[in-house]
Amino acid sequence: MTSLDRKLHLAASFSLLCIPAFLLFSRAIADISVVLVGLLFLVRSWNSRDWSWAREKDILVLLIIFVLMNVLVSPFAEYVGKSYGRSFSWLRFVIFYAAVTRWVLVDELIIRRFLAVLLFTVAVAAIDAIYQFCMGYSVLSGHEMHDRLTGPLDRPNIGMYLSKLGIAAMAMAFVLKAKKFTNISFIIGCGLSPILLTVIFLSGERAASVLTLLALVIILVSLCLSGAFARRVSIGLAVCISGALAFLLSSSDYIWERAEALVADISGYTETIYGQLAMLGLRFFGERPLTGTGMGNFSLVCKDYVQQGVDSALCHPHPHNFYVEWLSDTGLIGTIPFTIFMVILYWMGVKALFGPRESRLLGGLYLGVLVMSLFPFSVTQSLFSNWPAMLAWLSISVAVAALRFANHKST
Repeated sequence: MTSLDRKLHLAASFSLLCIPAFLLFSRAIADISVVLVGLLFLVRSWNSRDWSWAREKDILVLLIIFVLMNVLVSPFAEYVGKSYGRSFSWLRFVIFYAAVTRWVLVDELIIRRFLAVLLFTVAVAAIDAIYQFCMGYSVLSGHEMHDRLTGPLDRPNIGMYLSKLGIAAMAMAFVLKAKKFTNISFIIGCGLSPILLTVIFLSGERAASVLTLLALVIILVSLCLSGAFARRVSIGLAVCISGALAFLLSSSDYIWERAEALVADISGYTETIYGQLAMLGLRFFGERPLTGTGMGNFSLVCKDYVQQGVDSALCHPHPHNFYVEWLSDTGLIGTIPFTIFMVILYWMGVKALFGPRESRLLGGLYLGVLVMSLFPFSVTQSLFSNWPAMLAWLSISVAVAALRFANHKST
């Protein structure tokens, strides 16, 4: 590695280390950091004339999607300018994913530092959220708690923030333990997990709570597959988690009301706002199945449909399901290759889950991260817009980097 390469790697590593905290306090600076990591990676690739990463199948599929969105989707969008603005800027997530998984988080020292910062950040955010729940306001941001828990964030997304980054951190911590670098991060992560889970369920975020439960089921299954002792640990954890949830539901009227609302929404999904948004997105897809309406065009096209009798309350920025969003915004041209990308990611996790015994828990943690962002039957935020997209791509990138680092043969 040349002197310039080392400086570029150090700058990119520092930018990556800052992103978890920036996501709590400044979305704009977090976005700048994401772009900076990608730009530094491109400079490094240009300087070393190494573009081999662009030919690796997961990244290649993403690059193909980027080309398709700009050549075949945006030119035929209902609102071309809006679509191009979204489709061009989407490249930053592709390059960021490539940079984190192929360049930044490939060195043990940087992984240790990033993991330490990540665990510290989620711990502080969780403690602040608990303080807000008890005292009514956040120490870090000053935001008061009204009907929803926010912690240091300015909106009720603290549950999703902690779940996505917390599980990703545990995946990376387990890799360091499995490769016999250090056990400390994994021990700290295990000790921190009950606190994170408490905040996630106290937040009342139904999507975060349900997806976290699903991720926990996958993790517990991976423990069962890891051996006799791990199987006993899995059973013990399942009992403890079930007991804690039962206590939380019985002791908190707020959590019980959120659970009842979730059951009601599931049973009458098509009548809820989220069901109606999904149906509207599928309607847009049905009318333009190849190219969709265009990137970020959902709310704009919806306003045009108001004159045809569509309820104006349905004109949200996106349909709150990212599969429907892909179909509505990009049609089959964008949705099919992105589905291929997701199959690639899931297959990597399945191979780890059913591979050598020592890798099975990592497979469960990795799949848990994917479920948090890519589970199809869930109300989700947009994978195209800034904050939720940055959070999703950061957690997925960390999980993929962990799996790749675990599979890397030391020389």
